Amino acid sequence: MKKFFKNFFLPLKVRILIIIIFPVIFYPFIILYFNKYQEILINSEFLAMERQGTTFAKAIGMAEDQYGLIEKNKISGVALQTLLTSGDQNFQLKATLYNSNGNLIADSDTRFFSSKVEISKLPVFKEDRDFNKVFTSIVSSLSKIISQPIDIKKYNQNFENDEIKIISIKNALNGKTSRFVTIDDFKNLKLNVALPVKSLKVIRGVAIISSSGNKIENELLDLEIELFKTLGIILIATILLAVYLIRSITNPIIKLANLADYISKNKIIRSKKLFEIPKYNDEIGKLTKSFETMISEIEKRVNDIESFAADVAHELKNPLTSLRSASETFIQAKNKKDQKQMIEIMFKDIDRIDRLITDISFSSRLDADLVRTKFENIDLFKLLKNYISIRATKLKYKINLDQTETGIQLIGNSNKLVQVFDNLIDNSLSIIGKNCKIKIKVLSKSKKIFILFEDNGPGFPKNAVNKIFDRFYTDRTNQKEFGKHSGLGLSISKQIILAHNGDIFAENIINDDKKIIGARVNIILNK
Repeated sequence: MKKFFKNFFLPLKVRILIIIIFPVIFYPFIILYFNKYQEILINSEFLAMERQGTTFAKAIGMAEDQYGLIEKNKISGVALQTLLTSGDQNFQLKATLYNSNGNLIADSDTRFFSSKVEISKLPVFKEDRDFNKVFTSIVSSLSKIISQPIDIKKYNQNFENDEIKIISIKNALNGKTSRFVTIDDFKNLKLNVALPVKSLKVIRGVAIISSSGNKIENELLDLEIELFKTLGIILIATILLAVYLIRSITNPIIKLANLADYISKNKIIRSKKLFEIPKYNDEIGKLTKSFETMISEIEKRVNDIESFAADVAHELKNPLTSLRSASETFIQAKNKKDQKQMIEIMFKDIDRIDRLITDISFSSRLDADLVRTKFENIDLFKLLKNYISIRATKLKYKINLDQTETGIQLIGNSNKLVQVFDNLIDNSLSIIGKNCKIKIKVLSKSKKIFILFEDNGPGFPKNAVNKIFDRFYTDRTNQKEFGKHSGLGLSISKQIILAHNGDIFAENIINDDKKIIGARVNIILNK
């Protein structure tokens, strides 16, 4: 059984449709089952019968005062019917009259007491059925199946038809008005009210007023027909709304899923199909935009990997070419001095390859490492002060810190930020040499923190200011430092700053004479 339900599957659109429609369909059946309106109609009918019966009993009592009709058994069914029809005819009431001994003396269904009325069903005849008749028949059948039957015991105190009638006559002879329900020979409901007939304040007999329950059943049927008509309208409107909702929710999801499968199978990152999905200003639209952003990011990463692989191949090829050339020259060289020079070149190339492999390995792992890195609150002044103290002592050159505002806090990773500081200072040192002077300025404006690294070097070439953060970029005038750097330091620094939701850019420091007197790297971080 569990396996069946596990493998059982309904599409999302079908489940949404069922969830929306089920309460609408189920609601009228609940109303039919717990039909309180039925009880209200019965009580209302009883009240009307009691009012009519009271008038009827008073009329019989007045006739008894003058003529003694009950005592002499001289009242007929016609007279009873005449008294009933003088009132409200809408109730279609019938009356029976009993004397003080509980014996029947008149029935409005008969002209004379001695006569009998034979009741037979009308012959069945066929008729053309239109939609309303068919619909009425269906609702009537459903009502009989679903609706709770009238609780006769509630009105009859658990007595049968004949018993409750006798008890009600006795109660009326004792001056009490009684209500009871009976079922006739055709299984039709019948409402009855037994009232005392008084003459000169003496009870002379009992009048039982009866009404067919067909009126109540017809009113209930009319109500149920209107209920199901309303249900039909609501159901159609609900289905239309459900279809719209399904189209709005599931169709874009299906298109996104198909697009993902298409990309997976065809190994195509950018697809025109993505732009065929409508952009809505809702949650589905947000999902589509997020999916498009993800695709763009994947495409960017794939392009970065391709570019990175090409750059790595190019950068490794240079020292390998040099190494090969030096080894070939070493073989041909006969002079020991030349051989020693070639060996030195080969060692430098090997060191450069080793450095490249180390930096490439670190750079390739940096994105994943930054994702796993934990960020925390950092006191920038303390971080820079401790860093400068350690770095200046170790390398024996001066670094000035210009920070008038203390207590600046930011969210980040101190180890990664220190790595950025190291790369910037190493870059300045590799270009300027021993005369390098570094000045670090810290500014705070609104919700931004500005960290400026300034040196006294020749600055950046005008055509290279926007290139220095590219991978493997190197343009050093100091030939002694050539080959000692992989060109990945500033690129790694930019990756780290971007991971901190910040920005980094370079510019030259220009004096009043419009001469370059140094270089400046600007770091912008959020507080």
